[in-house]
Amino acid sequence: MFDFTSGKPAKGRSLQRLKLALMSSALLGLAASSAATAQNISFWTQPQGELLGYQDLFGEFASEFKAESGVDVSVEVINWGVAFNTWLTVAQGGAAPDCADMYWLHSYSGIGGDKYGPMPINEYRDQWPNLEDEFYPGSLQDVQWAGDFYGIPWRVDIRPQMYNTEMFAEAGLSAAPDTWAEIVEMAKALTVRDDNGNVTRWGFSAGPNNPAQTLLPYYWQAGGAILSEDGTQANIDNEAMRTALKFLQDLVWEHEVMSPESFEKGVDPLDGFASGTVAMVGSTPIAWASQMEREYPELDGKWAMAINAMGPVNRDSYSGAGYWGVLRGTENVDACVDWIKFLSREENMQRLSEFSGAASPRRAVMSSPSWSDSQWKVAAAETLDYGHTSQHATSVWGALASPEPGAVIYDLVYSTVIVREDIDAAVEQAQARLQEELDRANRPQ
Repeated sequence: MFDFTSGKPAKGRSLQRLKLALMSSALLGLAASSAATAQNISFWTQPQGELLGYQDLFGEFASEFKAESGVDVSVEVINWGVAFNTWLTVAQGGAAPDCADMYWLHSYSGIGGDKYGPMPINEYRDQWPNLEDEFYPGSLQDVQWAGDFYGIPWRVDIRPQMYNTEMFAEAGLSAAPDTWAEIVEMAKALTVRDDNGNVTRWGFSAGPNNPAQTLLPYYWQAGGAILSEDGTQANIDNEAMRTALKFLQDLVWEHEVMSPESFEKGVDPLDGFASGTVAMVGSTPIAWASQMEREYPELDGKWAMAINAMGPVNRDSYSGAGYWGVLRGTENVDACVDWIKFLSREENMQRLSEFSGAASPRRAVMSSPSWSDSQWKVAAAETLDYGHTSQHATSVWGALASPEPGAVIYDLVYSTVIVREDIDAAVEQAQARLQEELDRANRPQ
């Protein structure tokens, strides 16, 4: 044995002391290794449903996960009012958790690049071997970008049609429109005017008071795609865009079944539907259904939902999903993936959906009794099969699709559908503006 302090061979008690020192060192090493295994991961999420109840539910999840894994999860609930700026800051290199409940993957990944923001977890993809069978395909579009896999979708905003069944019955109609042509035909039958020719009830509203969100499903149904797959090329100067805009424009001005004030500030299609001044809405945020039940109980049994009408090419429905993913910079990827696996179990996604009221991207949840006890829930589940992600592969999508004048898509829709400007000229101008924005975003820094 060698005495490392003197550089001479160790003898007698010196040898014994050295053995004890080495044993102590080994024990300390084991303790350090044990400490490294006992992890604490941070997780951020936005509330769904009642805030305190949501916090309590995630407290239960964290306790159950710790009992299984020994890993502590520090859960922080982020108010929706600051969520956008929070995730924008994260994508730009600000403070970030280990993992989180996120959204707008394509935009925030584009902003953060390979340094900040959402982190691909391709090597963990096989942890969910039946993902394509167990989840709706539209929701999986929201967790994949540029060929990479980023996590598991857990909530989804799907947008079916909503219609007033009492008004339909009065007009001799028994079901929601199944095609664009039927939208026009039925909307004419449902539009009501007084003796002076003033409209007292519009037969149709295309969607929420957000021109970009309203346009997209009709553009998809006509066969269009706003951007190229890699997000570098504008793709709106085409026949599909002209078809979608002409359809919406004609609803307002030729058929006179949709209000020309549809996109004005303060106009709320849900209020119009609930008050009886709108008979049907072509693309309805699923949250409206819960709101109808909660705020308008007197209308119970007088409204229903249905899959979206078939356009010239398909019946795609506007869809957006929140997902659980990992953030770049964490040293706890394995623990985060285990946490996401735990949350994405069928029983836990069931609990979360039942509490929050949010539609689930997991098929088993949407076929469960809690999503089969009313007509609109069944319709929502059916519509999920036609979900088309509302995300786009560019870091500037939020600005392009802003619901404010000056945004490219807002100006395109408002100028053609409401102001009745020439569609060809407006589309060409929007194509140029959109491409300019994309080129600026993709320019090397």
